[in-house]
Amino acid sequence: MVKINLVRHGETDHNKNQFLCGWSDPSLNDLGRQQAKKLALHLKGKVFDAVYTSGLKRTNETANMIMGKTDKTIIAHEGLREIHFGDFEGQRMSNIEKEHPQLYKKLRDDSIHFCFPAGESLWKMHHRVNKTMEELILKHQGEEILLVVHSGVIRAIIAQLITGEIKKHWHFKIDHCSLSIVEAHRDFYLLSKLNETSYLTSK
Repeated sequence: MVKINLVRHGETDHNKNQFLCGWSDPSLNDLGRQQAKKLALHLKGKVFDAVYTSGLKRTNETANMIMGKTDKTIIAHEGLREIHFGDFEGQRMSNIEKEHPQLYKKLRDDSIHFCFPAGESLWKMHHRVNKTMEELILKHQGEEILLVVHSGVIRAIIAQLITGEIKKHWHFKIDHCSLSIVEAHRDFYLLSKLNETSYLTSK
């Protein structure tokens, strides 16, 4: 069995302002750092056999706060990156609807296979992420791992491992610095925790 702890990074100004933020690389904002500190307190004393991020600043900063002064190496893996919004990185969806109505309609008509200009589709991201997960599950049998990643990545993992259907991608709410846990057993996957954030409300 592999116990997979899935953490979404803390908030960035891109998130706060509702800009599409896939491969863009903003740092955490003040609230994001506060969220990460509270999550770090919640996980204090927890031992992970391996820690992974997507390599982007917001995941690295969150992971570093969680791990503190431990000597555990944090591994950046590009296979765990958020969807690549391409030319639409840093834009609001409302602006895309206004300025690119035909592309916006294609996105609304088929959100799974629509490929963002100079970016990727949800289908491509979903398969990239879950190919990475297959590798990590094989590598870490009998271990507990931590992935500090993105909401889309966590949705892709849970949709695939728990439901087997990419169309269930949007059925899961994943908040900033939330904790979800999937247990990968030999013949099945168990979702034992989803979007826990109770520790973020503590003073």
